[in-house]
Amino acid sequence: MTNITFRLETHADRYAVEALTREAFWKFWETDGRVICDEHLLVNKLRTAQGYVPELNFVAEIDGKIVGHIIYSKSKVVDGEKNEHELLTFGPLSVLPKEQKKGIGQALMRHSFAEAKKLGYRGAVIYGHPKYYPRVGFRRAAEFGITTPEGEAHDYFMALPFYLGALDGISGKHYIDAVYWELTQKDALEFDKKFPYKEPHILAAQ
Repeated sequence: MTNITFRLETHADRYAVEALTREAFWKFWETDGRVICDEHLLVNKLRTAQGYVPELNFVAEIDGKIVGHIIYSKSKVVDGEKNEHELLTFGPLSVLPKEQKKGIGQALMRHSFAEAKKLGYRGAVIYGHPKYYPRVGFRRAAEFGITTPEGEAHDYFMALPFYLGALDGISGKHYIDAVYWELTQKDALEFDKKFPYKEPHILAAQ
């Protein structure tokens, strides 16, 4: 695998990371009414979100160039007794298109999982591709008794304990920072003016 190094994002990296995220997601989103992707705006917003974890905001570099990025925020599982259990979620996970399929994303995740464990976090719950994330150990969250806020279980809703038994005794509904749901296309289009113009990518009808 390509020689990759990891380090924490700095303030000077922010524009490059947002541009990288934009490139990574420009052509990969569902035809859900969006004109452009908004993941680069999400990265920008997450840095000031209440649950943001700066100690887990990592970039991956090859020969000094940023080629990947992962950003974390705190989440929680609330059980039937209203007890709250702190966990993590992450995303966007971004890799430059020309550097994809080289193991960079998986390496970035594994590095950040190890660092999260050192910081005392027990595990992560995410929404993601059900064929990709199991490669690094994710399983359906329902296997741990964890559901979406609506009480639903989906193949793309997954959980990962950072160590054996880390999620034992944790079950209930999972909640993430509201910033993930508050993005609008109006805001995304305005934010996108920071970057060189790109023709909107319209997915062909399936």
